[in-house]
Amino acid sequence: MALSTNVARRKGSRQYYARLGVPKDLQKKLRKRELWKSLGTTDPQEAKRRVRPVLDQWEREFAEVRKPRALTETELQDAVWKRYLEMLTEDERFRRSLPSEDQLNEIWRHLETEFGEHDLTAYRILETIRDQFQTVQAQRTARFAKLKRDTAKGESALVADVVQDIINARRLDLGKDSDGYRKLAQGIQRAELEALGRSSERDDGDWSGQPRDKLVSAPAVAMHGPGEKISELYDRFKRERPAATSDDTWNQNRKIVILFDEFVGGDAHVSALTRKNVRDWKAALFRWPVKAADSRAFKGMSFTKIIEANEHVGKPPISPTTINRYLSALGGFCSWLRTNDFTAEDVMQGMFLDLDRSKRGGGPFTSGQLSQIFASPLFLSCMGDKREHEAGPVRVRDWRYWVPLIALYSGARLGEIAQLLVADVRELHRTWIFHITTEGKGNKKTKTKGSQRVVPVHSELIKFGFLDYYRDMVASGHEKLFPEIEPDGRGYMSGNPSSFFNDYFSDVGAKKDKSVNFHSFRHSAIDAFRRGGYLDEQFACLIGHVKATTTGRYGILPEGPLSQRIAMIEAVAYDGLDLSHLCSFADVK
Repeated sequence: MALSTNVARRKGSRQYYARLGVPKDLQKKLRKRELWKSLGTTDPQEAKRRVRPVLDQWEREFAEVRKPRALTETELQDAVWKRYLEMLTEDERFRRSLPSEDQLNEIWRHLETEFGEHDLTAYRILETIRDQFQTVQAQRTARFAKLKRDTAKGESALVADVVQDIINARRLDLGKDSDGYRKLAQGIQRAELEALGRSSERDDGDWSGQPRDKLVSAPAVAMHGPGEKISELYDRFKRERPAATSDDTWNQNRKIVILFDEFVGGDAHVSALTRKNVRDWKAALFRWPVKAADSRAFKGMSFTKIIEANEHVGKPPISPTTINRYLSALGGFCSWLRTNDFTAEDVMQGMFLDLDRSKRGGGPFTSGQLSQIFASPLFLSCMGDKREHEAGPVRVRDWRYWVPLIALYSGARLGEIAQLLVADVRELHRTWIFHITTEGKGNKKTKTKGSQRVVPVHSELIKFGFLDYYRDMVASGHEKLFPEIEPDGRGYMSGNPSSFFNDYFSDVGAKKDKSVNFHSFRHSAIDAFRRGGYLDEQFACLIGHVKATTTGRYGILPEGPLSQRIAMIEAVAYDGLDLSHLCSFADVK
């Protein structure tokens, strides 16, 4: 079925997008040639219905951009103030770029090596680098003197290029002979005189100066064109970096950025992203309740209202680690804003909490905890669904049984195991393997490209009857190895199993705090590799801690390397852990 040319799919995505070329006369102003926006659907008919309002909105924005604007007093003050800040920011960048004495000595050593100690070329290059400060200082002094003369006489040629850039960017309707043009030009001259005055003061070590000219001050109302709200710019940030991270991470980070937007008033302009506002938001996050978005008690409330309401609800606040994650979501966005000149200052510098990274969030299970888990009703016989922790007549031998055992004897992550397909279990050189990759149906994921790997099936799993279970899935026509596992609301295969196992481990007494969780199986397997005499770099290929390789991804390992992996997997053993009670899958069937 043919779709409108304004409806398209991006490579690797099933979702439809609205797509529209930017008119040539607006491409420079909008800094793009094409607009894209997700339509939030994989249905072609629904996409055709949803695209029209998006296209209409874009056309309205084009019309708005084309409208010439008059120079108001607010517009003038905003342009003057931004020119002043722009020059001060450039001055700061220049001073940070100046080489230290040690760096000059290092540069000279390189020049000596390249040109020779007595070569005049080397000395002239060093002299140019060394004298940058004096050169720029002289240029500033000359510009300051000429600006004073020009401003007094009504001349503006020195700032003509700057003024024209402002007129173009703000779509001002100003001819060079107009009174408005002369007013703007003189304002820019006054901004530069103030900025150059600050630079001169800084040369003498005084960084406390403030503008004395009343025109050079922050406007009471921030001026901004269409598309400069925090939420709008975040969506543009995402469009320009589509491959930077997963859709889920983009969505989660956007929710965090919108929380900041709500904190500073909602629907805020990018100028609200200041160090003070970020600092105050960080302080407020120490009172932000855990999983606030999932709580009915806070439904429909703004950021500030949720914090106030939680005084009565009493949910615990998010952890310092989570606060840093929130700041990180805002930080990447702020870096992009600064790179693209939407902001002038580094608002995130020094904002992150200084945490003790030596403290791990979880560790391996103890021998006692492993015994509690694998001697519990789920691995013997239980009361069935929702009552797996109670002894009873039901023998469970689905994902709830196999996923922990595979984790124990492979070190694989929960998500990697949960998403396995039947086709991911295969024979290679007469050895059964798990092929952990992103290939096949189901939107499979691995943590990194290097996490794609070949892991031999441990002989203990075979003894417990894993291959019988596998063959039963094949005979039943299932594509997924664990067909009952469905992705959670965010699309993660690990979400529902993680919740189940954390509750189960608590129910059987193996988990009393946050020191252990399902990921502890991975820690336990890593410790088992080490007990077996292997170094971390040797078994890294089995746990997905290496760079991506062709053999790791496609499972075409030669026999030699595969035999080495078999030896390492078979070294995974747990002293004192008795699993002799685990009957085979065939016995249960």
